[in-house]
Amino acid sequence: MKPIQTFIKGAATVSLLAFSIMSANATVLPVAGDFQADHFSAKVVSVDQKNHVVVLEGEAGNKVSLNVPEETGTLANLKAGDTVDTTVTRSVAIAFDTNVDKAAPTASTTKGMEKATSGSPEHEAFRQVNVQLKIKHIDLKKNEITFVGPKGQEKTVTVEDPKVQAKLKDLKVNQSVRVTYTDSIKITAHPVKS
Repeated sequence: MKPIQTFIKGAATVSLLAFSIMSANATVLPVAGDFQADHFSAKVVSVDQKNHVVVLEGEAGNKVSLNVPEETGTLANLKAGDTVDTTVTRSVAIAFDTNVDKAAPTASTTKGMEKATSGSPEHEAFRQVNVQLKIKHIDLKKNEITFVGPKGQEKTVTVEDPKVQAKLKDLKVNQSVRVTYTDSIKITAHPVKS
């Protein structure tokens, strides 16, 4: 398994499990988590190496033209008739910190990429964003929480999940909320059989 594949799978798993492990110390309450994976295939209609444009045709016959950034690597592996398989994964993990921390909200991003080469038709990339928000207001009657983000922006969210609504009474203003988003994409080109 390639190092980036190991990191992508590990990052998604750790994001979802880290909050559960921390909850054993009774300082972080895992609230929600979600993981989605989508896979789709398309046929390569044309490849414009000079302008880094690939035209793909989906299973329903719809065509889409994609501008492929040069930093993703070479398009030398692609030619008309090839099949491109793409897997996109997304995960999110949300946890409330039971300690009232006076630190300001923060955000950080980690990215990684393994480029396609003439010897390897696979391209993989991931992005993980960690955001720490502060609870500014809790409205138990409306099941709403108002958060303050890293740039001072405020956002009020209505909690719809009954399991999470039951936890709202345990929250306090100035508690931290940690949100981790992880996205990854893996694209593999399969040459047309001659």
